[in-house]
Amino acid sequence: MKYMLLYLAIIANILTNVGFNFSAIHDKDPQKKWGFLAIGLVFGLINSVLFTESLKYISLQVASSIFFSVTIVGLFLVAHFYFHEPVTTMRIAGIFVITAGVIMVSLK
Repeated sequence: MKYMLLYLAIIANILTNVGFNFSAIHDKDPQKKWGFLAIGLVFGLINSVLFTESLKYISLQVASSIFFSVTIVGLFLVAHFYFHEPVTTMRIAGIFVITAGVIMVSLK
């Protein structure tokens, strides 16, 4: 339960980046561009509040490691399955390195 705020912050951070990506994709349509940018900013605010609140229960070192690494893995998955970005051997290897790093940092 103490990690729930952190996981919600991660989801909000992924949605922030997805909103920014949609904003960039719709560069030719100002209404969509600014709409998606605004959505991204709202999720960015939610992300910041949730992450800050999670620091009441989780140390900064562990919370940051989990937050940034799971966000990267989540964005990797969203980029592949939703935006059809390619998966390469190097990217897969990077995911394993990130995962190993989080495990190492999280150990006491």
